[in-house]
Amino acid sequence: MTSYASIPPVGQIDGMSCWAACLAWWLKAVGDGRPNWNQLKIISEYDKYTDADGGFPPTKILEVWPADSRLRISGGVFKSQHYWGRGLPIGDKPVMIAFRHPQAGTHMNVVFGQRGRIVKAMEPYHPFPGQDGKRTGQILDRSVDFYVKDNYDKSREIILFWPTVAM
Repeated sequence: MTSYASIPPVGQIDGMSCWAACLAWWLKAVGDGRPNWNQLKIISEYDKYTDADGGFPPTKILEVWPADSRLRISGGVFKSQHYWGRGLPIGDKPVMIAFRHPQAGTHMNVVFGQRGRIVKAMEPYHPFPGQDGKRTGQILDRSVDFYVKDNYDKSREIILFWPTVAM
């Protein structure tokens, strides 16, 4: 079994690039012939889809990433309340999760290593608030509630992205 927690985290280079940092880490973790892109390469690949501030709206990511055959990635929208009191619908491989951060709005992490209702998370926005270009990211343990319940009043859905399984 791969020790994903030993893969160095990727810190997002600015306040809106969590999506690029997460994809860079996920590509390295999942591998299997996928591109080995760093965060700047990812931003250059998908910049045309971002909004004026560099954010990549999760619903747009849901259209763009699965359509890019190089990534071999699938995604879907899940109702948050279905996971209250139980784990996320993830397997053994890392999964990117777009969610409403309780303090910071729309955000993305990579989750893996689920044990009960605790997941390992690659959090790209560390240190917080930190300085652009100097964040390191962090691997930490988080409760599933952080993603599905703690901000339920503002967001009732999460979006997950997982490696496409070859048939």
